[in-house]
Amino acid sequence: MGLFKSKESWERTFRLRSHHGVSKGFLAVLFWLWGVVGLLFNAGTLFGLTGNIGVGTSAYLTATCLVWIGGMVLFGIGALLAHSDFDGERPIGEDYGDVRVSR
Repeated sequence: MGLFKSKESWERTFRLRSHHGVSKGFLAVLFWLWGVVGLLFNAGTLFGLTGNIGVGTSAYLTATCLVWIGGMVLFGIGALLAHSDFDGERPIGEDYGDVRVSR
Protein backbone atom coordinates (compact mmCIF):
# COMPACT_ATOMS: atom_id res chain seq x y z
CA MET A 1 0.00 0.00 0.00
CA GLY A 2 1.48 3.34 -0.99
CA LEU A 3 0.43 5.77 1.75
CA PHE A 4 3.46 8.01 1.54
CA LYS A 5 4.32 7.68 -2.13
CA SER A 6 3.34 10.28 -4.66
CA LYS A 7 1.74 9.19 -7.89
CA GLU A 8 4.31 8.74 -10.64
CA SER A 9 3.96 10.98 -13.65
CA TRP A 10 5.01 8.22 -16.07
CA GLU A 11 3.76 4.74 -16.67
CA ARG A 12 6.03 1.79 -15.97
CA THR A 13 6.41 -0.96 -18.55
CA PHE A 14 8.02 -4.22 -17.58
CA ARG A 15 9.34 -7.13 -19.61
CA LEU A 16 9.95 -5.30 -22.84
CA ARG A 17 10.89 -7.98 -25.38
CA SER A 18 11.90 -7.45 -28.97
CA HIS A 19 11.45 -10.01 -31.71
CA HIS A 20 13.90 -9.56 -34.57
CA GLY A 21 13.04 -10.57 -38.07
CA VAL A 22 15.20 -12.54 -40.47
CA SER A 23 16.31 -9.40 -42.31
CA LYS A 24 17.92 -7.86 -39.21
CA GLY A 25 20.07 -10.94 -38.56
CA PHE A 26 20.95 -11.31 -42.24
CA LEU A 27 22.05 -7.67 -42.52
CA ALA A 28 24.07 -7.96 -39.29
CA VAL A 29 25.90 -11.01 -40.65
CA LEU A 30 26.57 -9.18 -43.93
CA PHE A 31 27.84 -6.18 -41.95
CA TRP A 32 30.40 -8.30 -40.09
CA LEU A 33 31.45 -10.36 -43.11
CA TRP A 34 31.79 -7.28 -45.31
CA GLY A 35 33.79 -5.53 -42.57
CA VAL A 36 36.25 -8.31 -41.82
CA VAL A 37 36.80 -9.46 -45.41
CA GLY A 38 37.01 -5.90 -46.74
CA LEU A 39 39.43 -4.82 -44.04
CA LEU A 40 41.69 -7.79 -44.72
CA PHE A 41 41.53 -7.19 -48.47
CA ASN A 42 42.32 -3.48 -48.16
CA ALA A 43 45.10 -4.08 -45.63
CA GLY A 44 46.62 -6.81 -47.82
CA THR A 45 46.50 -4.56 -50.87
CA LEU A 46 48.04 -1.64 -48.98
CA PHE A 47 50.84 -3.63 -47.36
CA GLY A 48 51.53 -5.54 -50.56
CA LEU A 49 52.58 -2.41 -52.45
CA THR A 50 56.22 -2.15 -53.41
CA GLY A 51 58.18 0.37 -55.40
CA ASN A 52 56.80 3.64 -56.70
CA ILE A 53 53.13 4.33 -56.18
CA GLY A 54 51.51 6.41 -58.89
CA VAL A 55 48.21 8.17 -59.30
CA GLY A 56 46.49 5.08 -60.66
CA THR A 57 47.42 2.93 -57.68
CA SER A 58 46.29 5.51 -55.16
CA ALA A 59 43.03 6.01 -57.09
CA TYR A 60 42.46 2.24 -57.03
CA LEU A 61 43.10 2.08 -53.27
CA THR A 62 40.78 5.04 -52.70
CA ALA A 63 38.02 3.46 -54.77
CA THR A 64 38.23 0.12 -52.98
CA CYS A 65 38.22 1.82 -49.58
CA LEU A 66 35.19 3.92 -50.54
CA VAL A 67 33.28 0.85 -51.72
CA TRP A 68 34.17 -0.90 -48.47
CA ILE A 69 33.06 2.06 -46.33
CA GLY A 70 29.87 2.40 -48.38
CA GLY A 71 29.02 -1.26 -47.79
CA MET A 72 29.68 -0.91 -44.08
CA VAL A 73 27.34 2.09 -43.88
CA LEU A 74 24.67 0.38 -46.01
CA PHE A 75 24.63 -2.90 -44.09
CA GLY A 76 25.05 -1.22 -40.70
CA ILE A 77 22.22 1.27 -41.11
CA GLY A 78 20.10 -1.44 -42.73
CA ALA A 79 20.58 -3.70 -39.71
CA LEU A 80 19.75 -0.87 -37.34
CA LEU A 81 16.60 0.15 -39.21
CA ALA A 82 15.31 -3.37 -39.85
CA HIS A 83 11.92 -3.94 -38.30
CA SER A 84 11.80 -5.09 -34.68
CA ASP A 85 8.55 -6.06 -33.00
CA PHE A 86 8.28 -5.09 -29.34
CA ASP A 87 6.01 -6.68 -26.74
CA GLY A 88 5.44 -5.03 -23.38
CA GLU A 89 3.50 -6.10 -20.33
CA ARG A 90 2.08 -3.52 -17.96
CA PRO A 91 1.87 -4.10 -14.21
CA ILE A 92 -1.37 -4.08 -12.24
CA GLY A 93 -2.15 -0.65 -10.81
CA GLU A 94 -1.26 0.00 -7.19
CA ASP A 95 -2.50 2.44 -4.58
CA TYR A 96 -0.66 5.75 -4.69
CA GLY A 97 -1.22 8.95 -2.78
CA ASP A 98 -3.77 9.54 -0.01
CA VAL A 99 -5.70 6.96 1.92
CA ARG A 100 -8.75 5.71 0.03
CA VAL A 101 -11.81 4.87 2.03
CA SER A 102 -14.25 2.39 0.59
CA ARG A 103 -17.20 0.42 1.90
